[in-house]
Amino acid sequence: MGHLPVGWLLFGLALIFAWRVFFTVSANLIPDECSYWTWSRRLDWSYFDNSGMVAYLIRLSTTLFGDNTPLSVRFPFLILSVATTYLVYRVSLLLFGDRSRALLLAVLYNATPIALLGGAAAVHDNALLFFWALTLWSVARFLKSQDPRWFYVIGIATGLAILSKYTGVLLLPSLLLFFLWVKRVRPWLRRKEPWFGVLIALVFTLPIVWWNVVHEWTSLSHVLFIGGGATSTGKRITDGLGYHLAQFILVSPLFYLALIIACGATLKSKLFRPSAEYALLLSFGLPVVLFGVQAFRGHVEANWAVMGYLSAAVLAVEVIWAARSENVPGIWKKFDGRYLKWGFAVSIVPVMLAVLHAWIGLLPAAIERKIAKEDRIIWETRGWDGLGKHVAELQKPGDVLAADSYQLCALLEFNVPGNPEVRYLAPWRRPAQFDVWEPSFDNLNGRTILYVSPIPLVPTSDVRLSIYENFKSVEPLEPYEVLYHGESIRQIFVYRGASFDPFSPRRLGPRSLFYRDY
Repeated sequence: MGHLPVGWLLFGLALIFAWRVFFTVSANLIPDECSYWTWSRRLDWSYFDNSGMVAYLIRLSTTLFGDNTPLSVRFPFLILSVATTYLVYRVSLLLFGDRSRALLLAVLYNATPIALLGGAAAVHDNALLFFWALTLWSVARFLKSQDPRWFYVIGIATGLAILSKYTGVLLLPSLLLFFLWVKRVRPWLRRKEPWFGVLIALVFTLPIVWWNVVHEWTSLSHVLFIGGGATSTGKRITDGLGYHLAQFILVSPLFYLALIIACGATLKSKLFRPSAEYALLLSFGLPVVLFGVQAFRGHVEANWAVMGYLSAAVLAVEVIWAARSENVPGIWKKFDGRYLKWGFAVSIVPVMLAVLHAWIGLLPAAIERKIAKEDRIIWETRGWDGLGKHVAELQKPGDVLAADSYQLCALLEFNVPGNPEVRYLAPWRRPAQFDVWEPSFDNLNGRTILYVSPIPLVPTSDVRLSIYENFKSVEPLEPYEVLYHGESIRQIFVYRGASFDPFSPRRLGPRSLFYRDY
């Protein structure tokens, strides 16, 4: 690849963070971010579908800022993106001692589509990435110093990773794999310090355990349900292939190919006599393997393995650079400066197109109207702030604001001026975090409901269950039109339902938190 252009790498890194600041300030919150913001308004030990770090960080930030804006919600994650980048840089420098390659790694990590589009988003993954990187860095410091006090730092970082997202628990088998695999660190497993570190990590999980004990382990039930996947073999195969295609896109095709080849070649050559540095990075890539296999057995979200790519990226840069420096024959000659430039282009150009599509819309309105929710870019970014203002204009004193999905409830809470609490009111029984806060509709008896839904509220029929009959009367109000190129591509319907009756003609709630109670 030749000499690394350090100046250009620093400039590229500065551009990426300038873009990240612009995104943090200017882009409205997407549905998931709004959901976690609603968590921050109702702090708890844990939550229905994940642990609570994202809520704690948002609450801290919005309290310090004194308002609820995209900047105040995302600010902690913007800072964490800088800190994670620095930790990844330091891990490479600690293990291999080359500043220019460590800088290249920092740029490559931030130039992937998932980092460019979501690096500062207020989501679990960005908190997890930081604490995962902090754990990796702490182990690297231990390797270089052999100071047993680092095990306490490792324990704290691991516990905070689990508090960030349930998948953070994979740090424990990753650490165990590393210490069992490498002969020179294996004796440490007979000492007390590593196990004290594990104990510290487990202490940080107590809020999650306590919440689940109080709520009859509903989180475990939820995780098992969403991870169940399809029952047919054919569907599982297509789901697994879809997951791997998503990894190919999120990491960027050329970068992903380099990662897989470098890690695979290293595992093959170092399996029985690994260096501690390579074994550490491979061990921390365990989530990539586990979820890659699990994708063919059950449902796996595309972002679940993202933390495993941190160490894989460190390893890939070092292995490829070393192979080229030593003129190793074979496929390594393909990873030259031209490959690197194309890798950046293939990663950045689709992101630019996605941003342009969200901003100005690259498809005709007629096509956008047909594909609707399939176009996640437009669906998640367009119209929500306008909907909030529209609903505020229609709401009268005494109206209870309600919606038929937890995402829409969260979007309304954030975007309606004054941030009123919104009730999750739907006839179906699929549970959500809003059901933890308000499992029963009995306290809405006799109230007037301003009901918001992306589908019309019509009487119950053979094809659709409805709450229409639970109102004395239903008044259709002006729907909100989501505009795209000046044309309406979808409607969000608003109704005023008078004298809500949760008991008749069909009993609504209390809604169970268990899928098995369907």
